[in-house]
Amino acid sequence: MARTTTLHGKHVRPKLSSGQKEERCTRQMKLASDIASVRGAYAQEARDITQTHGRSLKWTCVQLLMGQNLRDRRRINSWNAFIRAKLREVNAGRDRGDHVKLTQFVAQNKDDLLVAYKNSTPAQQEAYNAKVQVARDTKVVITCSNPKAVSHTVSAAFANMDWEWTALCAQTGLEGFYIAVRGTVEDLSEPKVFFTQKAENFVRTVLDIEPHRLALCLESWVVSGLDMPNTTKYQCPLNKLISECRALIQEELDYLLTKKKVSTNVKMNYTNYERQIVERYGVMLTGWPFSGAVRNPSKIGGRAEVEKLLDALNSETCKWVRLTDEELRARVIHNKERQARGETVYQPRRTRTIKASTTHVRTSSVCSATSADSNSD
Repeated sequence: MARTTTLHGKHVRPKLSSGQKEERCTRQMKLASDIASVRGAYAQEARDITQTHGRSLKWTCVQLLMGQNLRDRRRINSWNAFIRAKLREVNAGRDRGDHVKLTQFVAQNKDDLLVAYKNSTPAQQEAYNAKVQVARDTKVVITCSNPKAVSHTVSAAFANMDWEWTALCAQTGLEGFYIAVRGTVEDLSEPKVFFTQKAENFVRTVLDIEPHRLALCLESWVVSGLDMPNTTKYQCPLNKLISECRALIQEELDYLLTKKKVSTNVKMNYTNYERQIVERYGVMLTGWPFSGAVRNPSKIGGRAEVEKLLDALNSETCKWVRLTDEELRARVIHNKERQARGETVYQPRRTRTIKASTTHVRTSSVCSATSADSNSD
């Protein structure tokens, strides 16, 4: 998209057309979907490794991240690839104990190697580099616990963070602090803290504690496992589980109807679900984990059934979908056929009851009427 210039010399972009907006929205939605799918696959692979090898999920994630994101492989050096190829040629056919050492080989053949390297063509150098790359890709890295390497990586990262925070605070006048501690007993990383002057005074004056002592308290809290909820002793009440199921169903219904540009607030109708929700708004709750029609979570059974429904809603195996016009027409016809066969698909509306009005007659009026009758007699 070309830039345009205003009269004041500012660079602005022209407004997007409707087609361009839709295209950009489609790209963003596809990107978000791809990222979500990759995250889900990554989490599932980590769980599979955990179950197969008996490792903790946190340890597995650390190993995966340390191998890909935090450590960058060096570029392949053409000279090193050339020396490696020549040394492999010399050691071809020799036993493992009779191999020529790299330092000895370079010292004895330095001049010849330099001449051969200078006379090699770029294509030959690329071939040497390609062999090294193939060897890197096919090498199986032995994964093992290395707390010292993790500690060194963390120290290097936080040393850079300290420098960036100091520079940022000096440039902008920001005040603040951060504290980072190890997550498990196996980690060897010491607490990492950063305090500006005012933040340090705040901790000492308001919290009445030394900054480094605050870091040690946080470390003991995390390592001891006090931050983890004790699920074995606490069980969520059944009414809260039912309420959570209702809330999830209502939130997803509101979201889907908003996408359909329904402006009114629609409350989930469990009693007349087919007429008031499916046929009226063209949406349906799929993946209902129980036989029969969609019912109020309070009427599906006990704790086991409610937890099953809650798991289905959280995992989106039970979710709202939008019906096409053909699907909606077929659904209406099917509901009417079921109703004709005697099934209770459409709940009848309750008849309105009119209360009879009662006339309260005062005692004095009755007495006066009685006396009048007696006088007339």
